[in-house]
Amino acid sequence: MNEFLQNAGAGLHAPGWLLLLLLALVPLLVRGHAAFPYPSISRLPEDELSLWIERFWRWAGALAIAAIAVALSGPYWGEKQLEKVGRGAHVMIVLDRSASMNDSFADSAKNDSESKMSAARRVLQSFVNQSREDLLGMVTFSTSPILVAPLGGDREAVLAALRATEAGGMGFTAVARGLGMALDYFEGRPVTGARAILLVSDGGAHLDVKTQDTLREMFHRQGASLYWVYLRSANGVSIKSAPEDEDLDAYPEHQLHDYFKSLGVNYHIYEAESPKAVEEALADIAELKNQPVKYYEAAARQDLSWIFYLLSLLCVAALFALHLTEVKRWRAV
Repeated sequence: MNEFLQNAGAGLHAPGWLLLLLLALVPLLVRGHAAFPYPSISRLPEDELSLWIERFWRWAGALAIAAIAVALSGPYWGEKQLEKVGRGAHVMIVLDRSASMNDSFADSAKNDSESKMSAARRVLQSFVNQSREDLLGMVTFSTSPILVAPLGGDREAVLAALRATEAGGMGFTAVARGLGMALDYFEGRPVTGARAILLVSDGGAHLDVKTQDTLREMFHRQGASLYWVYLRSANGVSIKSAPEDEDLDAYPEHQLHDYFKSLGVNYHIYEAESPKAVEEALADIAELKNQPVKYYEAAARQDLSWIFYLLSLLCVAALFALHLTEVKRWRAV
């Protein structure tokens, strides 16, 4: 029965209490009237009003017991998925957790010694808090990627994952594996809004041809845009200027940037040399992804127990009123 109710959008917290419904048969089957000491009243005409009052009495008692049993079982109206239309996107944050993220920015001489990870965490927390109508998820990566928050509307999970980055990074930068895991979480989901991959990293990587083809196919299949916030290290190269020599293998950041430009999807890069630059980049991204989006929001279930408690109270009040009109003994004539 509980499964049937759930299919109809309702359910019971404790269906075991429904066994008390058997007690509702007692008022219908057991005769509890006191017998008067008179040999026969068969010659008296039938009183239709009394018959209907007796039936009401019995059914009111049965309904009171049944209502209490249902109320104790905890009925509720199930969660609803409310379709809403706002402005936002489906965003998977891909955050670099490699050891180099513990270093300072390129222009650390002009700013305080805040690390790239600390600045990224602080600004991303603000970004998540302001993304009220977005669906957000998060993947962190260093040597291997880790899903820390699945794509959805649970911002607290994303914020908790960002707080966990205070432990510091380790390992090297495996960008491709992090991007691949993030793109996988768009698989099978209806396209109800703009899709975006937000890559926050301080380094590049050398991708073999097979990996490049796989990522390119995934980006096209999911229809996702790519935003790269490049956190430039103190000794890191600048994406803004082309390398002086022709050996791109010595500049993995440039190699990765050139590959992203060849993906054939909407791609933007933001080179951040300071915490302030990170804030400006994410503010710009927030505007770029501000497009109409359809999303679903779960409405809290509604407890229906009070309705059955109220019904039981009304039945008991009716029984008490009828009890006051009951004849306890015959009047002397």
